[in-house]
Amino acid sequence: MKKRLSKLIDVKSIITITLVAVLVVIVVRNASIDEKIFNLYSNTTTMVMTYFFVKKTNGGDDSGTQG
Repeated sequence: MKKRLSKLIDVKSIITITLVAVLVVIVVRNASIDEKIFNLYSNTTTMVMTYFFVKKTNGGDDSGTQG
């Protein structure tokens, strides 16, 4: 249990959770911000989440090729 908690609380998880939480707050509160700023922030959040969740963690070849 402690190992799972320590894996959850690392830098990439903290960043991802924070970005998603802020995005949720913006959407739920229906904040009046410029559409371009909202698109930039939501796209950045999506890119960060994609990078962290698709990145290989087993130490293998990270060149993106399969085989």
